[in-house]
Amino acid sequence: MCIKDELVGPECEGIELFPARSREVDTANHYHLWIIDDPTFRFPFGFTRRLVTEATIGDARQEPWPANERPADCLSQEEIRALLQQEQRRHS
Repeated sequence: MCIKDELVGPECEGIELFPARSREVDTANHYHLWIIDDPTFRFPFGFTRRLVTEATIGDARQEPWPANERPADCLSQEEIRALLQQEQRRHS
């Protein structure tokens, strides 16, 4: 995310493609990132809303944000629990 943000901006989208073996390019331990330089463009797949947290969910442990980088919308453990319960009720 930092590389993408620094290259074109935080609201531009990019992808890393894992190609078919017939299109593989592996000449060194490089990664290939394609970024659309248009902050209004959205890929027609992927997540549709933002969700960031420092909470542990099940066995998935998230590293805490550095204090000076923690987003204002970073959900707490309690907020994540409530959101998961709400989603479970919605799907049952």
